[in-house]
Amino acid sequence: MTEKEANFTKDLLERYNAGKCSEAECRLVDSWFNYQAANNPEMPGSDDIELIGREIWHNLPASGYVAKRHLWYKITAAAAMLAVVCGIFLHVNSRRNNQPAVAKQKQTILPGTYGATLTLGNGNRIALRALQNGVFAEESTVTISKTAKGELVYKVKDTGVATPQVNTLSTAKGETFKVELPDGSSVWLDAASTLTYSTNLATADIRKVSLTGEAYFKVAHDAEHPFVVKTAGHEVKVLGTEFNISSYPDDDVETTTLIKGSVSMSTANQKVLLVPGQQGVVNNGRIEKSAANIYAAIGWKNNEFVFASQDIRAIMKLIARWYDVDIYYEGNITNEKISGNISRFADINSVVNILRATEMVKVQIDGRKLIISGIK
Repeated sequence: MTEKEANFTKDLLERYNAGKCSEAECRLVDSWFNYQAANNPEMPGSDDIELIGREIWHNLPASGYVAKRHLWYKITAAAAMLAVVCGIFLHVNSRRNNQPAVAKQKQTILPGTYGATLTLGNGNRIALRALQNGVFAEESTVTISKTAKGELVYKVKDTGVATPQVNTLSTAKGETFKVELPDGSSVWLDAASTLTYSTNLATADIRKVSLTGEAYFKVAHDAEHPFVVKTAGHEVKVLGTEFNISSYPDDDVETTTLIKGSVSMSTANQKVLLVPGQQGVVNNGRIEKSAANIYAAIGWKNNEFVFASQDIRAIMKLIARWYDVDIYYEGNITNEKISGNISRFADINSVVNILRATEMVKVQIDGRKLIISGIK
């Protein structure tokens, strides 16, 4: 790194710490901090610092702004590294005039983490996040343990006759968790979700579970014992496959997306079959089948927010669940669509800066509240 580059980087970081950077410069520095936090938990060495400084210098803008071209908004110039690090692209359906700069927020709201609460058949509630590894409970004919990876695992200990127990695994806002059920099926729970199941899944004629919220299922194949997921609005029946279900109470629709195998979706009055790459959307008791955006449907499982032509209110629901924040709206909020992706490990400021860069809304952070207001 040249002396000129080093001096600029030093000046930029000093202004950042003093809160004197422009919004574009803040985004640039934030992107590097987020990247380092996600990929290198150790303190960076001198070589790392020099590399960061060189990259910042080479992505220095002539002037800080969000470029607009036709119907596309792209984070360019000062925010170029944010696009590279976070994999962001933004697409909206109209053009806007310049948005007034917004002062950098000092609050830091961290992303969600791995955790859940297990409710046993006797009513005991166990917080899993801080629980030590190893076997911690026995229910009916199974043992329940937490692995070194932090996952919940059920193991059948014998085939004796015992009264099945109903267990409930729940994630709060800002939590996600994985469980291996007694039949060997794996389930990944997204934030604010609940999975209810019996401890006798390995021997039941029908392996039935109930879901509220969102989950990804990898079902152990058993041709003689179907696996059924029941939500508030529909049922999904499989023999062995991989699929995602989104069934949040505050969403207008429920969606099942098939990754592998085949599934049968049914409501009180309708039944449809899905093949890989299709999704079924349940709205007012009717199922609409269409091609699925797999990348978007399971982005959460891969630790990404993937926005696929979604409006601000839909996006903010995802943000609220994962960051455990409350969303408030002021004025007229646009219904225009945004597409893009960002790591779910990013802190809230990175997400807010992305939304501001669309020039579609203003975003203010107040404690654990996000105030969204329209741009006149």
